[in-house]
Amino acid sequence: MTWATGSAPELLWPGGHAIWGDNYKDWEPLWEKIWQKETTKLAFDKEQGLTGLGLAGIKGQGAPITYQDPFQGFQKEYVQLTYAMGTSVTAEMVFHEQYNYINKLPRMLARSMRQTEETVHWNHINNATSASFTGADGVALSSASHVLVNGATYANQPTTASDLTQAALEQAFIDISNYVDDQGLRINLKPVWLVVSTSDRFNAERILETKYAVGSADNDINPIEGKLKLLVVPWITDTDQWTLVTDVDNGFKSLWAWESKMDRDNDFNTKNLMMTCDMRFSSGWTDPHCAYISAGA
Repeated sequence: MTWATGSAPELLWPGGHAIWGDNYKDWEPLWEKIWQKETTKLAFDKEQGLTGLGLAGIKGQGAPITYQDPFQGFQKEYVQLTYAMGTSVTAEMVFHEQYNYINKLPRMLARSMRQTEETVHWNHINNATSASFTGADGVALSSASHVLVNGATYANQPTTASDLTQAALEQAFIDISNYVDDQGLRINLKPVWLVVSTSDRFNAERILETKYAVGSADNDINPIEGKLKLLVVPWITDTDQWTLVTDVDNGFKSLWAWESKMDRDNDFNTKNLMMTCDMRFSSGWTDPHCAYISAGA
């Protein structure tokens, strides 16, 4: 589709006092706070899981030592995708337009590309229970039956989905502290970020910044106070869903072949002004220990 003089005829006449609707303030970039961003030269990337070793056994006098082997774990594949968009303006529209609006189109393209980045990344959390969004172990990001290589399972969600409360967060900390690796050895993970929708912002601030038990007249301390960084994300679509992001290695990943770049030229035959943007990346998660997610009550 090409923008012509008939597309916005008011831009051809002088006397307009202002053009509005194209210059709103944007949210700061958010996805890079959670996703580990890396570059790649490959069309697809594979991340291979390998276990450590298990517990040692008792060795009897004169008996040989029992030897153990690590095991190959699950594999995560990231496939690069290209996201692109463009706009086209006739030479006549470029010549006659009175308000310098066309020169703003590159900034608009850049804004759309940046919001595309946010939407694509946060959709992994928006679809945390969807069978169409699976990780290395073959299940959704938020699951009661994540699989370990030794055959055991674990949950990275509450036993009963609950809204964000001090008690729910305390239980999440306990659940995360009880995680084990693929050989059943305990691992020490810490929640770092609390991710909420804009609807849960003030509830989250009360919980994270209150020194004493939230909503109580007693003198019990609030053990959550000061232990998490808050991230309010307008791209989270479920208003009462909340997510804890841990400090696990190889958790949320974003692999980039190239970042958003802009091209601008005039078509030889039509003389239309052509502007395009494109970027190529993949996103997701490798180790589901990276998140603990409650869908809300």
